[in-house]
Amino acid sequence: YDYERSQFNRATQALRQPGSSFKPFVYAAALDRGYTPASVIVDEPIVLTGAHQTWMPQNYDDKFNGPTTLRDALTFSRNVVTVKVAQNIGLNYLVGYLPRFGFARPFQKNLSISLGSAEVSLLELTRAYTVFANQGRRLDPIFITKITDPHGNLLEEFKPRSESVLSPETAYLITSMLESVVQRGTGKRVKALGRPVAGKTGTTNDMHDAWFVGYT
Repeated sequence: YDYERSQFNRATQALRQPGSSFKPFVYAAALDRGYTPASVIVDEPIVLTGAHQTWMPQNYDDKFNGPTTLRDALTFSRNVVTVKVAQNIGLNYLVGYLPRFGFARPFQKNLSISLGSAEVSLLELTRAYTVFANQGRRLDPIFITKITDPHGNLLEEFKPRSESVLSPETAYLITSMLESVVQRGTGKRVKALGRPVAGKTGTTNDMHDAWFVGYT
């Protein structure tokens, strides 16, 4: 906010963990793999064993809710269901699916990325959400729209580039699920805006980062 104090641009250069605000991309991948918002996954304790460690993913409230629809899992940000969904659709498929949203760096093939452990910039995360807001088309933001001379003559003009990367049907369903997040889930405080909003909350360990990413 003050270039003289710091030239570090936190929107484009800072890499932060998105936490649960990353989950919509996992659920979009699941919808394109044959799941629906009404598909049921059991929310229960699980133990995942890797080469060097054992991981027991927990929900934010340390509770398990049994059979859970995908819509409710995203609405109430159920971590275990999300990990199981990522496991079911396959890490190779998920990692290959994510670049369409405009993320610049490759993702490691581990299930923790489904809970937002991979670092992204604020610009990357908000650009990725444009896919859901624009019926499956990713919009690449521009910072300078045009350049004119002192007399107002147009010297150069820039238009945002867009690309279709997701089916309109999948984008519509994710938007509907993200509306549930605001209407009755972890983002319900946003209802104070008094207008239709779709979005997702996200927190990282010890609330180091706390997110709400959404659109009207």
